[in-house]
Amino acid sequence: MDRQPKSAVRAVLLWSVLLTLAAGNLSAQDTDPHLRAERMRDCRRAESILATQQAVAGRDWALAFISRCESAGPAVLARLWQTVTLGEEIEPLVTSSMEIRDARLYEQLRATASDRTRPAEVRVAAMLVLALYTDTHNAIGLGDLVPRDSSDYIPLEPGWGTALRQNIGDAPLNEPIAASVLSLFEEIAADREAEPRHVWYAAAVLAERLRRDIRRGFAH
Repeated sequence: MDRQPKSAVRAVLLWSVLLTLAAGNLSAQDTDPHLRAERMRDCRRAESILATQQAVAGRDWALAFISRCESAGPAVLARLWQTVTLGEEIEPLVTSSMEIRDARLYEQLRATASDRTRPAEVRVAAMLVLALYTDTHNAIGLGDLVPRDSSDYIPLEPGWGTALRQNIGDAPLNEPIAASVLSLFEEIAADREAEPRHVWYAAAVLAERLRRDIRRGFAH
């Protein structure tokens, strides 16, 4: 059995509890017309705030809330993946993107991961979300994708957690994607001459984990 530090386990459990509560709130809002109308107003507000790349009041809230918006959320997040460069916004963007499953966002994540004109840390973050799309139990974090030394050793990162409950966007992602995502990771990992070390290393780590998850029937 894979083991994690107690602090990491507590963090994963807390994250799971918060997401479960959020999912429960969304279910209630879907059945209550007043709550649903309020959520739609909040979605429009979040979309408006995130339409600008400037640091405006409420941006942190908007980025966290937009994953609860099945229609606008994936399109807004996809647009942010095209433009994000600020290091401090990458991790919140990863978190929000992991919380909603949608074909539009999936396609943009693939495009970002493959785009050599984008910053390396952004591409790595996009690959991490793709890995979560194949297996919601995957608890690998951005820190696990940083090269540990100058060697070419690729570790098999464990990182298991309670299944992430994702909201489903208006463009459902119904077909299995694990094989296609693995192919993308392997392609990036193999091109060590052209790819930055941080990028190919992260792709190799994620590919190693995804191959095992596919063999064990965990990734789809």
